[in-house]
Amino acid sequence: MPETKQRVYLWDNVKALLIILVVMGHFVTQFTGSNEIMQSMFSIIYSVHMPLFIFVSGLFTRYKDDKLQVNKIISYLILYVLLKLIIYIERISFGHDSHFNLFSESGIPWYMLAMAMWLCMTYCFRNVKPVPMMIISVVSSLLVGYIDGVGDVLCLSRIIVFYPFFLFGFYLDANKIIEKTRKSWMKVVSVLLLIALVVFAFIFRDALYSLRPVFVGRREYAAFPASNLGPIIRLGWYFASAVLSAAIICLIPNRQNKMSYIGAATLPIYFFHRPILYVLMDVGFGALVMDNLGPVWGPVVFLLSAVVLALILSWPPLAKPFNKLMKVKYTGLLKGEEK
Repeated sequence: MPETKQRVYLWDNVKALLIILVVMGHFVTQFTGSNEIMQSMFSIIYSVHMPLFIFVSGLFTRYKDDKLQVNKIISYLILYVLLKLIIYIERISFGHDSHFNLFSESGIPWYMLAMAMWLCMTYCFRNVKPVPMMIISVVSSLLVGYIDGVGDVLCLSRIIVFYPFFLFGFYLDANKIIEKTRKSWMKVVSVLLLIALVVFAFIFRDALYSLRPVFVGRREYAAFPASNLGPIIRLGWYFASAVLSAAIICLIPNRQNKMSYIGAATLPIYFFHRPILYVLMDVGFGALVMDNLGPVWGPVVFLLSAVVLALILSWPPLAKPFNKLMKVKYTGLLKGEEK
């Protein structure tokens, strides 16, 4: 009998942690303008969570039979439009001034469009050797910072700036990464690095938070704390986020636990959490927590509510329609083929 391929739980656990950080990050941004703890938390989360999330997305991107994943690309584009529409409806329903622009996006739907673009780009460049392709992607990300106004147009700035992380994951072998990151000394170093990040984020809060335009990937160098050093700052962030990402991978256990299932349900969590957060803020939940529980316990309870929301949205039945959508054969439908 053929051997059954054993599931590698490391990546489920990594994705579970990252999607919870994504939700927490968007909760954090609601109060970075008024709470110092939230500013520090923003710096901790945003310095690493999207680079690693995108890296893992690239790590599991493969082109079966050397064919472009047209069906998956269309699914991501559909999710992009749907999420933009849901957020737009929520915004106008609560009296916010909002405009629906299919070709510009500053919020969370950007990732859906970016995934579609990265799948296309990587397929086109799949025969280029890794080293020159990585150099091209990094140089492109450094150059785009000089172009004013490109930021949210088709999410081009984020697509270009974050692409090196996706590409790096695409070129690496998931199993070899596990082999290289299970050493005890690496775990010790990883703990020290992450502790240093937390300490630095709170002691040097203003300095690290000033890098917010760097972390989000959609701003030109003119918005950086030292615009004349834009490319150097971006390269420094690339290096720091890569090191921190490696540290997180080193510390995540490669075994099944009670949270592992969340790693297979990231799409519904990503899709629904932001519209729900908008509703929570519009009905006064955020103000209720932050104003009544104080500058310390307010952020703690508010961030715990982010974790609770992520856990609720990880309910397995919610993932079923998304799994079906990602498997729809649009090319077959267009040709009139049966499923």
